[in-house]
Amino acid sequence: MIVLTRVDNRLIHGQVVQSWLPSLDVSEVLIVSPIAQKKEFIKKMLRLALPSGYKLTVLSAKEAKKYSEESQEKLFIIIEDTENLFEMLEEGFSPKIIILGNTQFRDGKKQYSQGVFLDDNEVKKLKKLEIERHISVEIRSLPSSFATKL
Repeated sequence: MIVLTRVDNRLIHGQVVQSWLPSLDVSEVLIVSPIAQKKEFIKKMLRLALPSGYKLTVLSAKEAKKYSEESQEKLFIIIEDTENLFEMLEEGFSPKIIILGNTQFRDGKKQYSQGVFLDDNEVKKLKKLEIERHISVEIRSLPSSFATKL
C-alpha cells in the first residue's frame, strides 16, 4: 500500500529521516532511481542513512510501479526526479498524491520553491495529472509545511 509518493533528488536525507518517516506509518522506503539501483555503493549509503526498522528497496521506475502494486508493505516512495515519475505514470502508476520535495536546477527551469525547479513541460504534465487523473500534486518540504500547488 502506498502511503506517500515524494519526488526528491536527495533521496534519503535529514528531512526524510527526521520529519517524514516519524510522521508516516510506513514499514518500507522504496527508492526509484536507476542510478542507485545499479550501484551497490549508493544502495549501501542509502541503507546507512535509513534508520533501522525500515525495509529499503531500490528499483528502476518500471520495476517500482509493479513492485508498489504487489507489495504488502506500507510504502513511502521516493522518486529521484520527474523523469522517473513520468515513466512510472506512463506504466499506470496512480498515487493519490505526489509531493515535490526537491528537484535539481537546470537551465530552462523556473523556481517554484526553495528546492523545486521545473520546466514548462514538467509543469504542464503535472497539472494534467491533477485534471485528468485526479492526482494531487503539492510542493512541500516537510510534513508540517504549508502545501503549495503549482
